[in-house]
Amino acid sequence: MEENHRAASSPRRDYVLIITYVNIILYALCYQLQRPVEPFLVQLLTESHNDPAQVSLRYGQLQSFFSALQTVGSPLVGILLDRVGVRKASALVFLSSAFSYAILSSATTMTFLFLSKVPTILQHAFLVAQAAAAISTGDKIEDRAQALGRMTTAYTIGGTLGPALGGFLVDRMGDMYLGAKLAVFGSLASVILSLLFLPDKNGTTPVGISNENAKTASSISHNTKKRSLVEELQYSFALAMRSNLWPLLLVKVIGGFAASMYSTALPLVLTQKLNFDPSQLGLNMSSAMFAVAVFGAFGMAPLARTLGPIGMGHIGLLARAGCASVFAIVVTTAFPNQNSLVERVVIVSVFHALASHMLATGITTQTTGAVTSTEQGTLLGLEHGLFSMARIGAPTFGTWLLTTSGGFWSIAIICGTIDCALVGLLILKSTRVQSKVCLQ
Repeated sequence: MEENHRAASSPRRDYVLIITYVNIILYALCYQLQRPVEPFLVQLLTESHNDPAQVSLRYGQLQSFFSALQTVGSPLVGILLDRVGVRKASALVFLSSAFSYAILSSATTMTFLFLSKVPTILQHAFLVAQAAAAISTGDKIEDRAQALGRMTTAYTIGGTLGPALGGFLVDRMGDMYLGAKLAVFGSLASVILSLLFLPDKNGTTPVGISNENAKTASSISHNTKKRSLVEELQYSFALAMRSNLWPLLLVKVIGGFAASMYSTALPLVLTQKLNFDPSQLGLNMSSAMFAVAVFGAFGMAPLARTLGPIGMGHIGLLARAGCASVFAIVVTTAFPNQNSLVERVVIVSVFHALASHMLATGITTQTTGAVTSTEQGTLLGLEHGLFSMARIGAPTFGTWLLTTSGGFWSIAIICGTIDCALVGLLILKSTRVQSKVCLQ
């Protein structure tokens, strides 16, 4: 154990993580550049662009299509990670991102907007980064929680700059496609960084990194038995059905459904009901990302020591349920251009993002600690795939709920009920585990 922990703390392994952090910052920056623009782009390209219901429907369909592709791609990238290692998997992920943004940068119809999502089937840089973090921290729960928190912090650094910059570019330059064009170059830069500095599967040493580091950080690939694609999928299913994993994965799936409904409805409510412009929408997204970045950098390790991963999951779910109801109150009592409206929306969004971050880190810390290092790539691919699967129907369902008489309150009530029910599931799981330990 001590030897494993010492290896996890080696400067060379930290060097791999630093390069991974840089890539994640670029990944988030590129992805978030076009996020505050997308609702407006859908409205522009939808035939009935003056009909809020039709715009909401098309936006929901686009998000569902994206999630369907992510569902298929997540397990494939997890398998690819175990087969070819971090270096090649990372390069392929960022190359796919570049193709996606290249198509988006010239999309003048809804057909091409949907087509731009096809390469995102392999756009799973955060999955690859999580695998690197989990492997590099050994068996100590606090170190793993801190590394995963810092990985999220790296994402949120780019995610903080991206929406604000994307909204600013639209307002000042008048070009809705400029963010996508810049994202192409950012993604290609990460391809180069991955090929030059990340470790290869077969132990060959790229420029800028030692052979020892290459072997260590890609150990997940060295120990993985060669299996066919069908066998890999069967193995993933068997992994998911383990008694110590399936309740946690179920929380990710059902909780992901609730989160997707909320995140899809949020920009539609802000733009259609409260008349947010791209810069205001970008400010809201960036503020939430910045708060998560600061929290992940300085608060995650102390929180993990105080609450533990189980407590983080419980409190994250309850806090998220409360924030959904508070936001529904803000939306239903506000009117466009009201004084301090943007500030109130930002405050609620920040607390909701912090609760979601606490939940995600707590659950992922538990799942990655429940498997061996050689299973972590498969596990993380499975997790991302299940989370994406949950988001296939959620955007369409969420946008439909917005058109009902309940409006955003319908979404808040359903999301809150789901999150509270999941707390009960986690408590039941912990009780059963404790009962088994006592019996032994």
